[in-house]
Amino acid sequence: MKKTKLLMSTASAVLLLASLMAVSAFATTVPTFTLSASSNQLQYVLPQGTTFNGTISTTGSVRFWVSDPNYAEIVNLGIIDKTTTFGFVAQQNGTYTLNFENDLSNSIDVTFSYVTNPVIPGSNNSTGTSLNYVLITVIIAVLGSLLIIFVLHRKSKTQTTAVHNAAPSNPSSHVTQYLNSEKSKTK
Repeated sequence: MKKTKLLMSTASAVLLLASLMAVSAFATTVPTFTLSASSNQLQYVLPQGTTFNGTISTTGSVRFWVSDPNYAEIVNLGIIDKTTTFGFVAQQNGTYTLNFENDLSNSIDVTFSYVTNPVIPGSNNSTGTSLNYVLITVIIAVLGSLLIIFVLHRKSKTQTTAVHNAAPSNPSSHVTQYLNSEKSKTK
């Protein structure tokens, strides 16, 4: 019984770790681009309900905003410098546009990375874990846990059967064995 509880605790821990791996974030980093008295747009097709979280790092000042599929501004960070983060939830299916603008003549580098939940198709998950890897890991964890439970359950059943087979079928023989052992001690 103690082993079964230990096994169940171990199996639960393995499944918990596997599920945590499955929900790990898939971060995608866009190659760094340079702005000099210019602007740049990044567009993403998002299904309704998708959470989009981004991080922007710059070497200077840049104006940043996000437009929804109807061209309405849904995020406006204004002028940013250094590093900042933002996020939004897509309220409808469609193309969302991230706008970066530098009105000054000096060149600045912009590095942008993002995480979506759920992962959007076609994104380059170069810094994340492959979805196939996560799926395989979860399947192996579940199958391994089931195999361990099966083996321990079978072993427990075998030991129980062996104990029952070793016990004498006549309960009075226990008494007889005990009395005989007591007589031999007194002699």
